[in-house]
Amino acid sequence: MAALLKINTATSPVSLKQALGTDYDYAVDLILTQLIASSSNANITVNPANTTGLTLIGTFTDTYLNANPGDHPIGTTPLSVTYNFYQDQQAAAETITRPVEFDTGIKEQNDTALNADLISTALANLVSAGVGSYALQTSSPVGGTWVSTSTITNTLDASTTNSTQLWKKTAAASTPSTLRPIKLNTATSPISLKEMSDAEIQSLATRLKNRIVATGIGTYKVQATTPAGGTWVTSGTAFLDTTRTSSALSYSGTYSGTYTGTYSGTYSGTYSGTYTGSYTGSYTGNYTGGYVPFYNGFAGPTYFGTYTGFYTGTYTGNYTGNYTGSYTGSYTGSYTGSYTGGYTGDTLNNDSSTVSTIYLWVRTA
Repeated sequence: MAALLKINTATSPVSLKQALGTDYDYAVDLILTQLIASSSNANITVNPANTTGLTLIGTFTDTYLNANPGDHPIGTTPLSVTYNFYQDQQAAAETITRPVEFDTGIKEQNDTALNADLISTALANLVSAGVGSYALQTSSPVGGTWVSTSTITNTLDASTTNSTQLWKKTAAASTPSTLRPIKLNTATSPISLKEMSDAEIQSLATRLKNRIVATGIGTYKVQATTPAGGTWVTSGTAFLDTTRTSSALSYSGTYSGTYTGTYSGTYSGTYSGTYTGSYTGSYTGNYTGGYVPFYNGFAGPTYFGTYTGFYTGTYTGNYTGNYTGSYTGSYTGSYTGSYTGGYTGDTLNNDSSTVSTIYLWVRTA
């Protein structure tokens, strides 16, 4: 494989020399930094608002019972929150500047040579925790600058959670020494050689993106086991969906609430209202009226006095007094009291069980 050329300042006059090892670091850093900054990138997002063109790379579902340890009775259907992970694995449009190499002469690198040289070096750096790489773990990874892009939460119960972070590396631990590849300078006649500008080096980020798409190297998966096809390694640590266990428990306690139902029993109390009905009984009182007796056809004296006897008829009027008897009907109201008995229901325990486990996997070959 032919390597790209660099300016060799160790000779006089200055000459050209094939790049080796760390000679690639500056160009690789520019390409990777541009990859995560450009609109055509390989970024990972969690529950994005727009998933058009993105590839679903895995899911984490957080399940839990919405109660606290010791609560009872509790429901048996868990609540859940789903975290969907997406990666941009779309091909990118390329407008690139190519470096030159020496292979039986100085020439511009074609696609095959470029992919096998500078682009493969950048890709290897990316999947080895380089700029633009991701990790799933609770704390920031070491080496360089990492920023948290998403928080994924595991809920154990109504008030207990733990979480992990999706981290993205945005800068290397140190800035590499400036060493730019050489390109053809078509602005002169005859054509000469010239160092590539930083912008021209950054244009190669789209070529790197397309190599990720074409080879699968640099793609990610979120799942419990090693993905199929290629070589995959975990990036970060395992994250678990855990939830409190529950069990049936008999218990007694105090009940306070509103009771609505039918009441049947003996009612004793004061009744006041209008009474209409038939009255039969003895009547004793004053009789006043014009009673004139007749004797042998002649009227006698008028009689006034007291009358005692039985009166039968209809009486309508107000009655106030005590009534004792049976009442059956509906009663709606609040009942507060103690209820003691054998009630069996699910109780949330203090211990927990693992529902599922996920890792963030990156393909390295």
